[in-house]
Amino acid sequence: MKGLTNRIGLNSNHPTIQSWMMVEMKNIIASLIVGLLATSCVAIAQQNVNRYQPYTPTVVGGLPPGSKGLEQPVYVAERVSANQSMQVTNGLAPDFLSASSLGFDESKMAPATEKMDRFEAGMLVAVVGEDPVLVGDLFPPNKLTPQIVGHSQFEMQLRKELMEVVTRKSLAQRFLNDKVSGKAVKDRADAKKHMKTQTAKIFHQKWKPMQMERMGCESDLEFEEKLAEAGKSLPSMMRDFAENTWAQEHVRESVSEKPIVELSELNDYFNDNIDEFKRPARVRFQMLSANFSKFPNKEAAAKAIDDMGNQVLFGGAPFGAVAKRQSTGLGAADGGVFDWTTQGSLKSKKIDTAIFENPIRGLSQIIEDSEGYHIVEVLEREQAYTQTFAQAQAEIRKTLVQKKISKQRMEFIKKVREETFIWTKWPEDIPGSQDISLIQQ
Repeated sequence: MKGLTNRIGLNSNHPTIQSWMMVEMKNIIASLIVGLLATSCVAIAQQNVNRYQPYTPTVVGGLPPGSKGLEQPVYVAERVSANQSMQVTNGLAPDFLSASSLGFDESKMAPATEKMDRFEAGMLVAVVGEDPVLVGDLFPPNKLTPQIVGHSQFEMQLRKELMEVVTRKSLAQRFLNDKVSGKAVKDRADAKKHMKTQTAKIFHQKWKPMQMERMGCESDLEFEEKLAEAGKSLPSMMRDFAENTWAQEHVRESVSEKPIVELSELNDYFNDNIDEFKRPARVRFQMLSANFSKFPNKEAAAKAIDDMGNQVLFGGAPFGAVAKRQSTGLGAADGGVFDWTTQGSLKSKKIDTAIFENPIRGLSQIIEDSEGYHIVEVLEREQAYTQTFAQAQAEIRKTLVQKKISKQRMEFIKKVREETFIWTKWPEDIPGSQDISLIQQ
């Protein structure tokens, strides 16, 4: 049989070979704490214990077992502890701080000089309510060097981290204050102390053991030593855990997870974004291959593909079984099956045409390309179409709900931050804040 001559292959859009990587490394404690809290408002990001994440929709909530409404302080840490995670490199945290670990261009490193102490670890850069924030709270103090501090990008990174910590502290403080409001003044301090005690209990009983196991630490001493290597301490980790827990809970309680979406909004979105609902033609198929590289010559490869085709066509052997047993091409171990493939995604236009024109469950001709001989069989095929409004409605509603939730969260977070007394070295970064020099005079 006369075969097609173009080479068969897949481009980067083919679903069987797609892959993804995350390469962002923005904080020196990247390997220690990842995903402490995964909520829409405040979370420990995968590579930053202080990373603020306003869009992630994980929900935690409810009162602790046995609680009596809001007469007792709300106990939220336990709901979060099950989702805590940590990533380490080869089981170890980084033992040094470098420009590259902060995402800086090392070619712009400044030489060490005695004048580069403007951001020393003990420098006060903000006060949030009653909580001071030092440079050493944002970067491990024992890892800062004149070269790092003098880097052209250091101040920008410092201000970015500060913005996130200020936001987290603002939300956490408001949460605590709201939970004790309405109580007698003499009882408020005890209520806050109780909440902090309960959160610390969860940290030590659940979160800390989980991190120790992930880091391969067999003792508290070993765990604390690894924290010290990364410039962290147990108290600072517990503080971050508590603040993030309270901050995310405050946003969860204050922002509706089920905003109203009108039918007119759904219809407007559908009409304005019709291209989103176009579905290209696609096909599932399976393939037998005899690659030239696996045989002494083309004649041997041709004999092999003929034999495989005859087993299926005349012998009644299952296509997948023959592929696993004799095929030498891509996906042979999986029965030569290619999952849903959109039209135009194959490099070989003739092969692309064949799988979209050959009858379903009908064997193709033997197709020759630069790599070998192939036989394809179409399993399923869907023609291109555009979803109707009825078909797309659920998807649109989900999209609009998430958009509304995100918007409401950001507006709420902004409101809380603006209503919190904040003094900072860079008041222009945070609307409503004041220059820290006003309280340092």
